[in-house]
Amino acid sequence: MTVEPLPSDSGGLAPCLDEAGVSRSDLILVAGPGSLPAMLWLCRHGYERAVHLNASSSRRASPAADVLFIPHLAAASGLASILPPAGCLREGAVLVLRTPAGATGMSAELASAGWSLEHRLTEKGHAILVARRLAEADRKAA
Repeated sequence: MTVEPLPSDSGGLAPCLDEAGVSRSDLILVAGPGSLPAMLWLCRHGYERAVHLNASSSRRASPAADVLFIPHLAAASGLASILPPAGCLREGAVLVLRTPAGATGMSAELASAGWSLEHRLTEKGHAILVARRLAEADRKAA
């Protein structure tokens, strides 16, 4: 699998985070392929509470994180393997997910994992999806 790193000129990401209501003081978990360079990018751009969450981490966030950022996901089928364990993210948390613009099935995969898609921004051949974690009652109803 080829992982396209988060470009250093990713000027569209910070406004996207702002639009999603992500503040520089939020606790941000960064997971999935390309997560370490993405976490460093966030820290360099003032998001000082960005935390790298690797695949083998059994982290239980205390407090629960406000944001999950997945800098590269090639296919919808990989989402479930990247999502952190229950309790790591608060209800209403924001998911920012960067995928190839042509990736299909993301909306359905997000919905089945308990997320509601709010925005989609296309930039330089990639889509940046912004979703919000549904409340427990809404996840059960979905």
